[in-house]
Amino acid sequence: MDQMLLVRSAERLEEVVSKYSSADTEVRGLFESLSKLIADARAGKIVSPMEWRDVPGAYGFTEGGLRKYADLEIAYAEFKIEITGGESPFLRNLRLKSSGEA
Repeated sequence: MDQMLLVRSAERLEEVVSKYSSADTEVRGLFESLSKLIADARAGKIVSPMEWRDVPGAYGFTEGGLRKYADLEIAYAEFKIEITGGESPFLRNLRLKSSGEA
């Protein structure tokens, strides 16, 4: 688990959430459900990976209206990857292939 990447992803997610939260109650709800995790990540209090299923908020992107915010979805995905242990070798290869870097 890379603490620097976790902190950076938490800061980015908080930044993007704040951009939309004043105008969208669903984004505010996402922030409320993640605020303790974001604060703990920024403070370096998360030292072991969480389970993927234990990170709240995914429903808002799959079934709710949050997917209309592409930058929010990317920031959430990056935070979720970092808080659950970081990018696996498989995920890294998949990302590199999809971006044409592999």
